[in-house]
Amino acid sequence: MEETLSAPGKGRSRRTVILVAAVVVAMVAAGLGTWFALSRSAEPARADVIRLDKQRVIVDNSMNLYDPLVQQFSGRYSNAISEKAGQPEEEKVLNQDRERIVRESQVNRDRLQQMAESPALQDQEVAESFKRFKDQYGAVIAYNDQLVVNTTNIYRSVGGPCAALHSSLNVASETYAQEYVKSADECLAALGTAKDGADAETTTLLSDVEAVIRGQRDKQQEVLDSKDTFERLSKSTIAGLALLDINDAFAKAQTTYETATKDKYTKIIESANSSNSEFEGVLKKSLEQFDAASGEGK
Repeated sequence: MEETLSAPGKGRSRRTVILVAAVVVAMVAAGLGTWFALSRSAEPARADVIRLDKQRVIVDNSMNLYDPLVQQFSGRYSNAISEKAGQPEEEKVLNQDRERIVRESQVNRDRLQQMAESPALQDQEVAESFKRFKDQYGAVIAYNDQLVVNTTNIYRSVGGPCAALHSSLNVASETYAQEYVKSADECLAALGTAKDGADAETTTLLSDVEAVIRGQRDKQQEVLDSKDTFERLSKSTIAGLALLDINDAFAKAQTTYETATKDKYTKIIESANSSNSEFEGVLKKSLEQFDAASGEGK
């Protein structure tokens, strides 16, 4: 009886072992298959290089969008300031036009990040070339973002409170000195605020304008501080003569600024173009190597 009962039990035990073993083998096989598939998909392929090159072209072309966007922003914001459209309208233009540039910059940063995840970058030469491309095009993006800040700060100060000093005030008025000092103080405060977030070149421009305005303001303050009519007339004449040179001083500051910013922008663009040409050449070389390995180049 015991032998009769034990036989089926042993059979079931063997079947269980076989079943478990089969499941384990299947699981291992599935795991190896998945690993093999993943390991193969991670290897750089010709299609990865082609895709990366297409992304390079898209990023390069997108740089051309910045100029019209910045020009549109600059023109519309300048008009809002000069026409004294009021704070709500100025902020509306600022937010709408600036937002377009901000969005474009974020899109380009996302594109560069997507490129950084390409399997083609497992090739060391491709990876090193892409890093230079990414750094240089990132510099172009950062430059345009900073340009929006610089333009905003300049228009808000030089084109705002400071503009009234030599456009709205009546030189022949008996209260000219008093009005000038009051307006100059507002201008100087705006120039000080405008330096926040500005780059080195823009800060230099604002400081140069600040020096000119402060010098004129101090001369007009001397007129106000005069003790008698003769001294007041003398100080007023000196201050008036100094005003004759103010346009030359502003022109010099503007020329210095334009020269510095042009040189800076030129270097950034030249570096970006150089990195793009190099990256394009490296990708082309990589494709040729794939073709040679597959025999397509024969």
